[in-house]
Amino acid sequence: MRNAALPVWLQQVYSLLFLLLPWTVDLEFGSWNLSIPAEPLLALAGIGMAYVLFRQKIPHLSALAWISVAWIGWMAVAALCSTMPLVSGKYWIVEAGHWWVFFGGLLCWPQLWPRVFRLFAWSMLGVIVYTLGHHAFHDFRANQAMLAPQPFFPDHTMYSAVLVMLLFLITQKTPVTGQWLLRGACLLALLPAASRGAWLSLLIAGIVGLALYWRLRWQWWLLAGAMAFVGILFWQGPVTQALAGDVSTRERLNRYSCAWRMAADRPLAGFGPGVFQFKFFAYQRPEEMTRISRTAPIEKRGPGNYGRGGGAHSEYLQALAELGWPGLAIWLLLAGGSAAAAAGRYRRTGSPEYLLLAMALLSFFCTGWSTTSCTTRASLP
Repeated sequence: MRNAALPVWLQQVYSLLFLLLPWTVDLEFGSWNLSIPAEPLLALAGIGMAYVLFRQKIPHLSALAWISVAWIGWMAVAALCSTMPLVSGKYWIVEAGHWWVFFGGLLCWPQLWPRVFRLFAWSMLGVIVYTLGHHAFHDFRANQAMLAPQPFFPDHTMYSAVLVMLLFLITQKTPVTGQWLLRGACLLALLPAASRGAWLSLLIAGIVGLALYWRLRWQWWLLAGAMAFVGILFWQGPVTQALAGDVSTRERLNRYSCAWRMAADRPLAGFGPGVFQFKFFAYQRPEEMTRISRTAPIEKRGPGNYGRGGGAHSEYLQALAELGWPGLAIWLLLAGGSAAAAAGRYRRTGSPEYLLLAMALLSFFCTGWSTTSCTTRASLP
């Protein structure tokens, strides 16, 4: 959907928001946390958007936009039915703000996207340099990869997911030298980041992107799926045995099991947005727990508990546990619909920018299977 031109002052707010977004840090104020400078700028942009759109005719919404409205709407319903209403209410406010400013704003004014994204990409280059330097002080040890992007990213998984998306979203509108510099920096930063989910999502997005580029027919997709299934069956034993001693993998399986049990207890509206990290403890089983498992919420983050506590280690299973089966269904529609819409635009127009967008979205949703963003919006009341 398109709308009238965005006022210059609001364009400047958006530009500043995207420029400073990678450098955001969390500050604690009692039981509330505030992300500085992102959230004040987010609030300013959201209020400005509401003022501008209130004075204009509401634009036509696409099917994908309506799915996103359903996502925010169902999250509000789940928050009202939450087992921890204050936590879910705080979570929903921030989630709705992100949806309004980022999804709604850039959907209303798509011409704003190329400029603000370039600001974000070049700003991320500074964070990459900082992270590599921080990690170098620890001799690039794998066990320090999680701490390296802090305080600007809570862990290496979210940082790596952004790097993979950047690889695909850097478009031809950026000068060639800049494209190679940014992509080279992202690839260099991904190597020591030690995020298997990001590496796998990059591989999957690359394979699907090549298939779209070559315009392979459905028979080839079916053959690839069959080969992947056979490969999983063949390597299942060795891979399972290799991962059995990996405490990170076993803790993920522990959280996955908890999410399924929670969904069985509250299948319709779930436990409420943002409350998984406070409610999953009772659903753990001793034989599935690991040395990094938690039995109580983490009230204050520190070097001794990074990588512990938190979410379900899967955006999909966390949506299931917190929002029930309807919430998971809407999330899957939103994820699949976004990537499919970009791929469809590429098939119709042949524009490489739509192909790269489809690959970026696919990489994000693939990474979401094995990681969860657990932010201050779900802090204790």
